[in-house]
Amino acid sequence: MIVPATPPVPKDALAYLRAKGYRLAWHYDEVWREEHTKAFMVAKAMTQDLLIDIRHGVDKALAQGKTLARFKAELEPMLAKRGWLGRALMPDGSVVELGTPRRLKLIYDTNLRTSRGTGQWARIMRNKAVLPYLRYGLGPSKEHRHQHTLWEGLILPVDHPFWDTHMPPNGFGCRCRVRQLTREEVERRGGPSEAPEVTQTEWTNKRTGETMMVTEGLDPGWDYNPGKARLAGVEKQAKEKDKAFAKAVGTPDKPAPSIKSVVPSALSTLKNITGEAIGRILEQIPGAEKRLAKVAEFTQAKDIKTLIIKQAEMGQRNRAASRIREQVLDYLDEEQRRYGHNNYTITNPSRTGGFTASVFNHVVVKGNSKVKFSDKKAKQVAEELKAAVKLAADTREKGDAPGLWTIAAKASPEAELVATWVHELGHQVHYWAGAERAEKVAKRFLSRYSQSGISRRDYYEYHAEHFCAWLFDRDAFAKFDPDAARYFDELIEKAIRGQERKRHD
Repeated sequence: MIVPATPPVPKDALAYLRAKGYRLAWHYDEVWREEHTKAFMVAKAMTQDLLIDIRHGVDKALAQGKTLARFKAELEPMLAKRGWLGRALMPDGSVVELGTPRRLKLIYDTNLRTSRGTGQWARIMRNKAVLPYLRYGLGPSKEHRHQHTLWEGLILPVDHPFWDTHMPPNGFGCRCRVRQLTREEVERRGGPSEAPEVTQTEWTNKRTGETMMVTEGLDPGWDYNPGKARLAGVEKQAKEKDKAFAKAVGTPDKPAPSIKSVVPSALSTLKNITGEAIGRILEQIPGAEKRLAKVAEFTQAKDIKTLIIKQAEMGQRNRAASRIREQVLDYLDEEQRRYGHNNYTITNPSRTGGFTASVFNHVVVKGNSKVKFSDKKAKQVAEELKAAVKLAADTREKGDAPGLWTIAAKASPEAELVATWVHELGHQVHYWAGAERAEKVAKRFLSRYSQSGISRRDYYEYHAEHFCAWLFDRDAFAKFDPDAARYFDELIEKAIRGQERKRHD
């Protein structure tokens, strides 16, 4: 996997792009409003082969998080071969831009922002019961359209008709965005806004002479919500395919097993560590299949994200942290932007392997060059993780107090890093399950770290450490503490059903 310089788009956003057909058109406005959700087009790309090449380049760039410079460098030689690079003289004597740097930037930016906007709308609809409001915000552009500045700070319900036409992006180069808010946040801000009047104005297409009504303040043809249009199409397809789906994957009474990724999303600044590699190792832990399926159900349902970054990038005052700020914030959910660099920095990064928080929807793991992931070593590392639980239990039984600092303290750097990810995920499971203290259960401890804070009635590390034990080897954990093993069986179910993250202090 190429380590991204810009974060890869979420899977639902990428699905939006890949579901499109093709449409040959000389100008962008020949494909109008919602038609763009069904057809991939590039103005003046008038052959199917050329359009396929451009779409393949866009898909690859978005999926792998490639920078604009990398996108152009890879696509330009292909476009040159097809004669679609630079400017061209038309039969009427006019000169038009084909694959110029400015056009390639526009292609990249438009597809990136509309795909992300579509994916964000899907997440907005999933979370609207808990986060029922949207707040309009300006992006990091140096200059803003006047009309867009008038909407800055506007707060309206998710289902308000305003978002049918004004869900960003709202034009070429528009970097406006929305943030989802809880009812409590809206009340603290003084309540919802008064909806602005949406007015229509006449617009004449200079190329065709056609006059039509467009929404004022938005670029012509941009007054629609691509995410809403996409969901409507998906729902229609789902109804049409219900019978075929049931036949292929089962019914509610007899469901067929589904394969889900344990680590659904990760942004890594290290070439040697990826979320996919962590997932492959976990999937090879002997006997953990059912528990991994539950964990995957949780991470997918809550859309848990992962940051894998260097120690220097975790330091609050380090320049390296500043350099990745926008990259990280673009990757995380929009509501996380309010925490800025606190999403990924910490006071003393040299003393931590990772961290998360009850207000985050992501976990942070510190990577290093010592970790060497490979497909050949995955099974070995997975077996290490399972063996670590029995080793911790045996070490504990030899003395009155836990002997190891963490459950995976004696394991390889690769196993330790995977254990750190699971440990931080254990915190998220605890938050989503209601963050109970479990004082009646927390009587035995596999590691010294799991006892941290107990004297202050702080049971967070107990949950994180023993979640690792439950996932890696439930049998060994149950032999050590059967009540705790049953408790974690119930905890993951509560987390999957959980509606909000909580703390117990």
